[in-house]
Amino acid sequence: MNQELKDIIIRLETRVRQLIMQQKEMQDEQEKLRQQLSEKDEKILSLQIQNEELKQQYSRLKMAKYIDMADNDVKDMRGRIRTMVRDIDRCISMLKVTTQ
Repeated sequence: MNQELKDIIIRLETRVRQLIMQQKEMQDEQEKLRQQLSEKDEKILSLQIQNEELKQQYSRLKMAKYIDMADNDVKDMRGRIRTMVRDIDRCISMLKVTTQ
């Protein structure tokens, strides 16, 4: 029976060592996963900031496009007014010729 107890103790010690090693490996794995999670969180934050910056740039580009369109509209309107003034001047000259 004494030998049996020694064998049981040896197996128990071996099993405890194995469990300690497994626990160490799991702790290492857990630390690695925590590090990866932290890196992913930083990446997400970075992408969120970049996304906000891109939204602001897009908004500015839209505003610039509207301003550019407004400038073009003003130029077109000036051209139309000039054409209308020329037409009116022609009409006035034609009226002057017919009234004389």
